[in-house]
Amino acid sequence: MKRFFTVVLTAVLAICLMACGSSNTADAVSVGKKVMNEASGFPEMKTITSSEKDAEINFSTLCDFDYGKVSSFYYAYAADGTAPEVAVVSLKNADDTADLMSSIKAHAKTREGTMQEYTPDQVAMVQSYILVQKNGTVGFFIGKGAAALEKSFKAEVK
Repeated sequence: MKRFFTVVLTAVLAICLMACGSSNTADAVSVGKKVMNEASGFPEMKTITSSEKDAEINFSTLCDFDYGKVSSFYYAYAADGTAPEVAVVSLKNADDTADLMSSIKAHAKTREGTMQEYTPDQVAMVQSYILVQKNGTVGFFIGKGAAALEKSFKAEVK
C-alpha cells in the first residue's frame, strides 16, 4: 500500500513540475500575423516584431514597458502616420499584464495628441482604441474594424 501511495505521489509531483515549466503566453508574432489577416479597411501598415535584430529598440516605439519582461511582440502601424495600429505583446510573466497595459494606455494618450495634427476622425479613432488581455498576452487595436481584430485575438490566444 505504501508503494502505491509513493508511486501516485511521485506521478502527481511530476505532473506539477511539468505544469510549472510551461508557459501560458502565446507567440505574439504568430497571433499578430493571424489578427492582421482579419484586418480590413486598414491603410498600408509597417510591421516590427520581436524576431528582428533591433527588437528592443523597436519595441520602445510602442511603449516604455521593460522589454526584459516581454516574451515576444508584434506591432504594426500605419505607414502614412495616421492612427491605425495593431499590437500583440506576450509577457514572460502574466503578473506584469497590468503594468504593460498601463504603459500602452500612456502610448494611446500620446498618439491622441499626435493625431490633433491630422483630422478629427483620426483623434476619435485613437480615443476608441481597444486594449484587451488574455493569459499574459495583450492586444491593442486602433482603427476601423478594431472590434473584429479583438475577436480574432481572443480566438487565437489560448
